[in-house]
Amino acid sequence: MSKGDTHDDFDFGPEFEMNFQKNIDNILKLDNDGTDDAVKGDLKYQPDRDENSGSVKLEDNNNNMNTTDNGNEKLSDVNSLNNASTDKEDVDNSLKEASLDDENNSFQDNLKENTPNTGILNENPSAENLTDEKSESEDASSENVAAMELAAAGETLDETLSTISDSLAKQISEELQNLEAEQKKKKKRARMMKVQIGIMAGLLVLLGMACFLGFTKPGNELLLKMGINIVGKIWDAGTQDFTDNTDVEEDVDYLEEEDLASTNEEIDPDTIVWPDHPGYGRQEEGVYNILLLGEEAIGSGSARGRTDLIIIATLNKNQKSIKLTSLMRDLLVQIPGYKDNKLNSAYEKGGIDLLYETIAYNFNLRIDGCVLVNFENFEKIIDLLGGLEITLTAGEARYLNSTNYISNPKYRNVKEGKQLMNGNQVLGYARIRKRATITGNNNDYGRTDRHRIILNAIFEKYKTKSELELVSIMLKVLPLVKTDIDSKTFEKLISTFIEMGTMEIEQLRIPADGTFTDNVKVRGMDVLIPDLTENIKILHEFIFGN
Repeated sequence: MSKGDTHDDFDFGPEFEMNFQKNIDNILKLDNDGTDDAVKGDLKYQPDRDENSGSVKLEDNNNNMNTTDNGNEKLSDVNSLNNASTDKEDVDNSLKEASLDDENNSFQDNLKENTPNTGILNENPSAENLTDEKSESEDASSENVAAMELAAAGETLDETLSTISDSLAKQISEELQNLEAEQKKKKKRARMMKVQIGIMAGLLVLLGMACFLGFTKPGNELLLKMGINIVGKIWDAGTQDFTDNTDVEEDVDYLEEEDLASTNEEIDPDTIVWPDHPGYGRQEEGVYNILLLGEEAIGSGSARGRTDLIIIATLNKNQKSIKLTSLMRDLLVQIPGYKDNKLNSAYEKGGIDLLYETIAYNFNLRIDGCVLVNFENFEKIIDLLGGLEITLTAGEARYLNSTNYISNPKYRNVKEGKQLMNGNQVLGYARIRKRATITGNNNDYGRTDRHRIILNAIFEKYKTKSELELVSIMLKVLPLVKTDIDSKTFEKLISTFIEMGTMEIEQLRIPADGTFTDNVKVRGMDVLIPDLTENIKILHEFIFGN
């Protein structure tokens, strides 16, 4: 039956069609929860509904499409409109299917109200159609339940998969972290192993070196050389140089209280006979001569003082001997560029270089270096050593306790015999002139004897100290010392001293007994006039040997 023919048989009117279309729209809106409401292509409205959800199903009716001659599409009812009829029974079936849920009851009421009284809607649907509708509704409901169960199962599966995925991701992350931590531990263990191996190797090397240095002759020599080298560097860095800006002193005579009080005979210096040729400064391989000076600079300020202590310390490697030679300060000598004067004035006039020239010119001896200590620092050095064991005569003890030779009054408590004396007391002892010493010598002879006694006591004190104590003392003493000996020369001197292995000291005084004239004055100064030819012979035999 064509759409036009249906319109001829059932004229519902405009109001019916409007209400009918309105209800169709409502049904389509209800379907949004279950199925798509977009009808594409050849889709036909199906009044079959799920009794539970009230959804309206749309089916693709391409197989049941009937077209007119002009190509228009026709709606085909799959369940209740199989014969494409638009008669009263078709309308009733459509209305009954549409009323399966509560929400579409209004649609049937509106339809009855707007349907002409033709009796079409009052007829009961056939039992066969109702059975088919119920069966189809049940099928649709079953399908929807199955779909919901499937959807629920899908959601559960999704949740399960998500949980599994999260768990796997967590496990993988933990495994990666554990793997990374394990790798770090392995690297750390490897580093620790390398460090331990390095430490063990270092300890073995050190142990091997210690055994080599301590128990083998080449090792001992190497260790000694290393120690001497270190000491040389300390010496070079710790001591003072002789460089100064002191102006050259005028060629004047210095008269002490003893000179002014002396009643000795005055002689003409032009009557003194000096050697025909000056000395050139003798030097031999294996023999080192170091000048030890004690400077008395009391009241001189920044100017140089006189060297009241002049001793030549000799290391003779060839004879394996240590020798000390005292040069008396009142010796009348030729000073290059100056008038004849006392030996102790040479340093005051022209510094250490002029003193070297004076010794070479008068005694034909080259000096290899010099160590100078002033009286103030000399006192400090004795205290750093812990004092010295000195033996005093009764006359020396009374003289020191009753004069200012010991400058600090609280230390004027010395006694006769051997005793430990501090720096201030030892310095006073070194300056005594008018009392005989234990050697029996008096005046300047006795004083030079005291100087050598002090040096010998220092050497004996040195022998009682450990290596560690000596290093500690040396570090404190060096800044108090002025020297022109560099580190290389000092290392050579130390090596020579150790190699000789001697602890005995030989002593000499110049001028020697019977080789000088005393108790005379030159230009008001009490002096000793030496026989230089004889004294040079005695000095060279003592220092260099026969």
